[in-house]
Amino acid sequence: MNSESPLLLLGIGTAGSSIAGGVSRAFGPGLRYALLDTDVVSSIPDAPFILLGGDRLSGRGAGGDVVAGRLAAEETIRNLDAHLEGVRLAVIVTALGGGTGGGATLETVKHLADRGIPAIVFATLPFTFEGEDRQRNARGVMTMIEDFASASFFIPLDKLVAETDSMEDALRRAVGTLASGITLFWRLVEKPGYIRLDTERLRHLLSGAGRGRFATVTVQGPGRAAEALDRLMRSELLATSCGPVRATLCGILAGNDLLLSEVGTIADGVRGAFGGLSFDLATVNDEATFSGRLSVVVMLFESNVRTETEPRTGGGVMSGRRRKSRTALNAGPSGRGRFKNVEPTIWNGEDLDTPTFVRKNLSLDI
Repeated sequence: MNSESPLLLLGIGTAGSSIAGGVSRAFGPGLRYALLDTDVVSSIPDAPFILLGGDRLSGRGAGGDVVAGRLAAEETIRNLDAHLEGVRLAVIVTALGGGTGGGATLETVKHLADRGIPAIVFATLPFTFEGEDRQRNARGVMTMIEDFASASFFIPLDKLVAETDSMEDALRRAVGTLASGITLFWRLVEKPGYIRLDTERLRHLLSGAGRGRFATVTVQGPGRAAEALDRLMRSELLATSCGPVRATLCGILAGNDLLLSEVGTIADGVRGAFGGLSFDLATVNDEATFSGRLSVVVMLFESNVRTETEPRTGGGVMSGRRRKSRTALNAGPSGRGRFKNVEPTIWNGEDLDTPTFVRKNLSLDI
């Protein structure tokens, strides 16, 4: 673990730990990371591991209970502090729908916000066939995570696999695809480039980021820039949206053979396809990793997710809880009205303090 890096990766729950482990293997030495779970089987040899709710759950997991996962994290989240020295930005990988991912992710993001550490959350959403209960659990925690995270990417597992995959192949593909994408993002921030994206620049770009879309592609051979752009245009992950694009971050990773024309083709194409009020470009020159290859990372941030912030104890970039205006009645943070400054009441993954018409996404004729 590189204790000097200001960037920290946190894998939460069994799925999050698997993805973080994949990033660690792909990135190699120098990755600063830690795993958090209520189930001791998620621990990986030689990887920093924090057991959540040890006294409460005895390392056997949360059993799919979001409340149990959240209480476990509340009791032991301070054990994370030993890993936060010098951290300027945290990246969280997790899976929503279950107990630990749904409960512990929220408490982790809140803990980081209270310490002035911005967090980027990459969270998978359940397969459609997993049923409405898990889908509801995931939806119920999404807006609460957004209240404390600087940026959040909610990625449906259905979009990461093919219908013809076996269950084993589908799970391996989902974990591998997301781990590969986050590894590319990590290299974009940690490795030197002609147009540098370091942690401090990223912290600035994340101010007001909100919910986003995330995709990566890797190509090689003649016409690789045009091929990369075409694949991004057809990506289902970039097509899944909740609103228009406010800002775009485009990263290009290649070896010494990166051409100025290739940078122009990709940058102009991404800017033209997705628009947004602002566009930021970064490049990495890493001959040892990308010789003959070209990878592109695209992050799109949507304009209707975050409109205003209010201060919270702890300060720091985007540590404030956001106010969201989702209906004409302006029900407050996540639609919670007068309950905005108290802890939410969670039942079956839903915030019962949020008005029913907001939770059920109903339209009111007024």
